[in-house]
Amino acid sequence: MRKSLDIKNLKVAKRYARALIETSIDSVDEISNDLELINNSIFKNDSFRMFFSHPVVSLKDKKETIKETFENKVNKITLNFMETLLDEGRFNIFSTIFDVFQKEKNNLKNIKILDVFYAYDLDDEQKTKLKDKLSSKFNKEVILNYQKDEDILGGLVIKFEDKVIDLSLKTKFDRLKKINL
Repeated sequence: MRKSLDIKNLKVAKRYARALIETSIDSVDEISNDLELINNSIFKNDSFRMFFSHPVVSLKDKKETIKETFENKVNKITLNFMETLLDEGRFNIFSTIFDVFQKEKNNLKNIKILDVFYAYDLDDEQKTKLKDKLSSKFNKEVILNYQKDEDILGGLVIKFEDKVIDLSLKTKFDRLKKINL
């Protein structure tokens, strides 16, 4: 289970993520895939997660496990990065580093990821128009993650970073109620 960005460790995570981006600028997509593999393997597996967070397990054993598990599956840069995190006692903030790395990679590649909530299914033409309009608005390639939410009654709610574009009927009805009070 991946936590949302941990504010306490965010500053440190940004330094590590940016250093990794700079180190892997020519293979940023490959490193991104590696980090996702590691995140899914370790941090979504209770046994692995407990092994790496247990204070009795030696640093040597943790490093050997990383090497044995991922040596032929990930880029050498990624493997060295994981060992560095272990050496510096920062392995516990890996998920935060992973999240920051993904955001930095998307910024580097001029990509914006948005969550789109809708009450009624959108057809392909509507999705294409929405994607084109948002791409034009942000002057970036957009990736839209669609999620059904019948509570909004109709329309759309678009969320990205810490912003919300609320075009839902529910919000419009709520505003009308306030005016009539």
